[in-house]
Amino acid sequence: MAGRVSKMTFKLISTLVAIPVGRAIRKATAKAWTAVRPDDPPHDPRAVETDWQDALVWAGFTGLGTALGQLLATKGADTVWRAVTGRPSPRPNARSESEATAA
Repeated sequence: MAGRVSKMTFKLISTLVAIPVGRAIRKATAKAWTAVRPDDPPHDPRAVETDWQDALVWAGFTGLGTALGQLLATKGADTVWRAVTGRPSPRPNARSESEATAA
């Protein structure tokens, strides 16, 4: 039962960390776009009227922003969890220890 409560609490902490991180990344991505391109970012890069170059640059910025946001949210939630509980987070590892030694 305690494991289930810990996991639910960690999910709540993760959500509370991810929301401001997501907003900050969205703003930073838009600012990065305006620093290198004169126009606003494309609202729909798949639209016919969107230039290929604009679509590719926007895809690169948003992809980098997504990866950075995931990293910041995950590490931030882990940091908050450790500060509050003094223990490692209940977040599952990407690879188990036996898989890591087998590789």
